[in-house]
Amino acid sequence: EVPEKIERLSFSPLRGFLKGFMDMVFKFEHRYYLVDWKSNFLGTKVEDYGPENLVKAMDENFYTLQYMFYTLALNQYLKLRAQGYDYERHFGGIFYIFLRGVEPEKGPEFGIYRDKPRRELIESLSEELMGAR
Repeated sequence: EVPEKIERLSFSPLRGFLKGFMDMVFKFEHRYYLVDWKSNFLGTKVEDYGPENLVKAMDENFYTLQYMFYTLALNQYLKLRAQGYDYERHFGGIFYIFLRGVEPEKGPEFGIYRDKPRRELIESLSEELMGAR
């Protein structure tokens, strides 16, 4: 479903352009993580921010595409700046935190979308989009 949606994207100058900012990058136990804070309204209950609804929101809003670009950029930066950097060992993944759905008492499955793109995908995209290896 995502590939079909990507094909429908328009990058016409009259319709705007692709831009974004990583909200936060942090390092924990020798691994780097990307964080993006989201204020999307998915419902009035914490349960409305469960895994199934988060996947749907990520898909509908192209956040998966967004974090792929963020991951590519951070990976390239770390390859140039962090001595001995290796994606598998040093990149921990991404967190998209839907603020309205985070309630610690309910558990970590609500309001937090997590992923770590496969190394092969990041390497392939790096080569195709940036000519980087």
